[in-house]
Amino acid sequence: MPGMRDTTQLPETMDLTDTTEMPVVLAPTTNAGGAQDPSTTAALGSTSGEGRTAGQVILDQLASLRVGVGVAHAGMTAFPVFASSAAAPALRYRTLEQAIAENAVEVVEQASATVPELTLRNKGDVMIFVLDGEEVIGGRQNRIVNASFLIAANSTVTLPVTCVEHGRWHDVSPAFSSGESMPHYMRLAKHQQVSASLRRTSRPTADQGATWDAIAAKQATTGTRSATGALHDIYRSQQERLNAWEQAFPYVAGAVGFIIGLGGQITGADLFDQPATAEALWPKLRRSYALDALEVSAGASVEQEQAEGVLERARGARNEVYPSLALGQDVRFEGDGVVGGGLVYEETPIHISLFRADDQTTTRAGMLARASQRRQNYASRPLMSQQVTPEPNGDEGAPLE
Repeated sequence: MPGMRDTTQLPETMDLTDTTEMPVVLAPTTNAGGAQDPSTTAALGSTSGEGRTAGQVILDQLASLRVGVGVAHAGMTAFPVFASSAAAPALRYRTLEQAIAENAVEVVEQASATVPELTLRNKGDVMIFVLDGEEVIGGRQNRIVNASFLIAANSTVTLPVTCVEHGRWHDVSPAFSSGESMPHYMRLAKHQQVSASLRRTSRPTADQGATWDAIAAKQATTGTRSATGALHDIYRSQQERLNAWEQAFPYVAGAVGFIIGLGGQITGADLFDQPATAEALWPKLRRSYALDALEVSAGASVEQEQAEGVLERARGARNEVYPSLALGQDVRFEGDGVVGGGLVYEETPIHISLFRADDQTTTRAGMLARASQRRQNYASRPLMSQQVTPEPNGDEGAPLE
């Protein structure tokens, strides 16, 4: 295609779960006395020549963004975000949903099926962008993806995932189809868990039990009944209520993403490298924010200055860079009341996610729900025979330190 980068790749197979030989790259700065100051550690990503680091790419992008006028409805406010200039030329890739619709990808269980891994085969000649928290439905149980990934053309990868359907472990379809997006507060907790896991083991794993608990809590607050404890069933049961938010928040032409406020406070943001990606993913992201909006009061209005403030706080955050398990680098950052992450490839910020981080948002994520609640919800139902080996006891589910 004219103006597009050539992203054709030779066939290859990658394991997206084995990164033990690829540690985080950090460059500590020094204070006035010459001592290293860990509170101002700056991240260094793998670069070629004199190119920018992945961390700097994220900072530069955050500094260049412009926040538009917000629209409010029933406790939710969405501010469109615009890039100061278009990336030239734009990266060429499909979203996972687009690739599935075009039969350019297969997402299937592994030959020996396991809960935390799926196989993704990109059969096309362009890359595929997989969104953090994106749901795939089918196989032996529905899953969500643990981080954002950019998959090379004509390649096969082992995809790190988390189960979002506790009560099923039997095939309903040979291949997975595209589903929803994990609700934002759940995604915040998962982001914290994955960040902690990357620091500890260099593997992007989440707390499976906590995810099941969060889904059970969401089922309780929305009054959803699901025979298999599926996150997808919550969306289906709330469809009529979600319609109002879908109509109130159409995509805004030219926007590369949105900053969202819920209940009078900024909640988070999803920002992309080009408007086409934001437009393609906004419907499922909008629904994920709206599902959380069902549980908040209208509250005070959210001002544009608050939306601009979250970008400013993110620019001052400490960041770390890990080699992504597919293409590019995975950037993780934390600052004053904000945590987030980004996927960078060829000095392009494919995806930046921001989350407001405090005790209230962690509780809302539902990751502190008691295991007894989950057992009560599923006591009368057959559980899947496949068991998940828990991660070593650590700080999963807690705020980043």
